[in-house]
Amino acid sequence: MFLLSKKHFETKGILLAMENIEIVNQPLSAEPSWSAPEALQAPTQRVGYGFMFALAAAVTSLFIIYTGVGTLLLPFQIGQLAPGSKIAILSIFTSVGTLIALVVNPLAGAFSDRTTSRFGRRRPWILVGSLLTLLGLFLMWQAKTLPLLFIGYCLIELFSSFALAPLTATIPDHVPASQRGTVSGIYNLALGLGSILGAVIAGQLFKNAPTNAYIALLVILFVATSPFALFLSDKALPKGSVPPFHLGAFLKGFWVSPRKYPDFGWAWLTRFIPFVGYFLGITYTFYYLQDVVKYANPLQGASTVTITIAVVGLFSTFFGGFLSDRFKRRKPFVIMGISIMGLSMLLLALFPIWLVVIIAGALLGLGVGTYLAVDIAIITLALPSTKDRAKDMGIVNIANALPRSLVPVLAAPFLILTHSYSSLYFIAAIFLLLGIFTVLPIKAVR
Repeated sequence: MFLLSKKHFETKGILLAMENIEIVNQPLSAEPSWSAPEALQAPTQRVGYGFMFALAAAVTSLFIIYTGVGTLLLPFQIGQLAPGSKIAILSIFTSVGTLIALVVNPLAGAFSDRTTSRFGRRRPWILVGSLLTLLGLFLMWQAKTLPLLFIGYCLIELFSSFALAPLTATIPDHVPASQRGTVSGIYNLALGLGSILGAVIAGQLFKNAPTNAYIALLVILFVATSPFALFLSDKALPKGSVPPFHLGAFLKGFWVSPRKYPDFGWAWLTRFIPFVGYFLGITYTFYYLQDVVKYANPLQGASTVTITIAVVGLFSTFFGGFLSDRFKRRKPFVIMGISIMGLSMLLLALFPIWLVVIIAGALLGLGVGTYLAVDIAIITLALPSTKDRAKDMGIVNIANALPRSLVPVLAAPFLILTHSYSSLYFIAAIFLLLGIFTVLPIKAVR
């Protein structure tokens, strides 16, 4: 992948600049006035294709990692190292890793909101987080024991969160409201492309030696994400524009009152509740194919299902974002997407047959793509404050990470006791359909 650049900065210079970053963790109370620093002003200038392409490349690389590692390589390696306890161990790994992401996402967002580096608020965190994620990939690649595999996975969750929260915050930083649907679609198009490439690399290209896929993952992350951090036109935040650090006020700032900001509260639930259903449906795909469908090569099968979901999701995401901007409507796309995802879960519950699994995967891709096409647009339009965009986007990312952490804790004992994947998918469908009732009360969007 290639990124468009405006100005060249050497990596060493960015890393050295991290020593001089001043981070002030005090919540900011008021919306910026007309005299606010440029970094805090709402964007009005339309972004060009260069920004969209660079953002898409960076997002793609991160989701190549998430899909290739979390969905395929991690369950494969656990199955090789501890086949008798694979469900329990995968659940522990996933829960702890995503709990790390749960905590770090809002912290990274808040830190970048208050970073006064001359290189901007977002770029240093995106760069350093991406580079340190490479260490986790290397450890997982070399892992011959469960403890080393666990450490590597946790490092990936930790440092990729340092990159992801500021990366997501570049959307409300740079993109005007009139383009949010289109850029939201492109963002999630990149997410889908990353899922495809991650599945191809981990489950198809290196199917005879899956752990060798880590070499490709290392190269892709370095090539795609680091240049975006280096060349992003990121406005610097003046040092005098934020108050000094107070720990109590900082922690208090992570509470966004749903009574004061009801749209933000409902938007958070619109992400959280459907994602519980979604992760119930996809977390154990590898073992569902292995133990229930009896597919001969579950790694390759899980890769095929992931690719199917992502390919269909690519088209529905792109057209969903475009159409939502065209018709200036968001809610119908969320409702339609959630309903289709619920149908896919019902098919998996009722018909554990390979052909039906592929059909369900295609429906899941159609549904999640339609949903995600406008999800970010809804969230960014419901943000409480322009000063705390990254922190608030980090709080929204909790709605992604928390289901990933809760689902294994709840689902693993259920599966161990009942051995019923059908019941699990029925529960997933219920959670998905409940999401419809969370988007209806949002007043900021139609």
